[in-house]
Amino acid sequence: MRVVALAGGTGSAKLLRGLTGLSADLTVVANVGDNHWFHGLYVCPDVDIAMYTLAGISDERKGWGIEGDTFRVLGQLGVLGEETWFTLGDLDLATSIVRTKLLREGKSLTEATASLGKALEVKPRILPATDSEVETRLMTSSGAMDLQRFWVRKRGRPRVTRVEYRGARSASPSPQVKRALKDAEKVILCPANPVTSIGPIVAIRGMRKILSGCKAEVVALSPMVGSRPFSGPAGRLMKQLGFKPDSAGVASIYNGFIDKMIIDCRDLAMVEEIERLGIACSSTDTFMSTRSDEKRLAKAVLEA
Repeated sequence: MRVVALAGGTGSAKLLRGLTGLSADLTVVANVGDNHWFHGLYVCPDVDIAMYTLAGISDERKGWGIEGDTFRVLGQLGVLGEETWFTLGDLDLATSIVRTKLLREGKSLTEATASLGKALEVKPRILPATDSEVETRLMTSSGAMDLQRFWVRKRGRPRVTRVEYRGARSASPSPQVKRALKDAEKVILCPANPVTSIGPIVAIRGMRKILSGCKAEVVALSPMVGSRPFSGPAGRLMKQLGFKPDSAGVASIYNGFIDKMIIDCRDLAMVEEIERLGIACSSTDTFMSTRSDEKRLAKAVLEA
């Protein structure tokens, strides 16, 4: 089965790992809204989370970065008077150094990602959602800021009043992303923050139309159980932006371009509310605590 998964963050990475054992033809469309320039390097957190996880080198305890990484370069940057709140490890920095080098040589972000994936022996294709720069900007009680500054430096504390996906309207999905979605037999929205992980992908010009016109079934796996996400600020962000902080709220955000939603079995009471939107809904145990859980849930999504 040709599967395309829209992904961003650690919850997505776990499902992607489960899918790799079940689909011989998996393409990952990764969020680029939290990409940012740090210390002159172009850092792509969600692309890298997917890449490291599928390469088998991710740091499982932190949920980001490379296992066993050290932070000597970051420490020296602090000595030299540079900001160190964004904790990139030494091995992680190497990825961004090579990516930035390739971009400066004229390679597209898609080409640079393919080169990095090949070097790390990643079998699934990882495609940035666009080759253009798209930045998630949060308007908060402490002023406007990018996602990394909000979540890492400010610990997600400021109240969010509005979200912008800067550059999304002038961007377009890469030809590789368009082709993958056109040829897909199943499209999956991974369990990710609908505002800051899936939102920037869908905000890219033409992406909603492509998804709503897919010949393949588009299935979303909710990142919520009750009013809480598995991780991250999704529930709080949704509430502050006027959405219900639960799976029904996620369905309302995705309404118009998904065919089906899978929610946790503890949220059966929401099935009818979601189906009233015209979205088919089913339930299962959506927790992924073990590799076995990842495979079980990936199988349930593929068979939904």
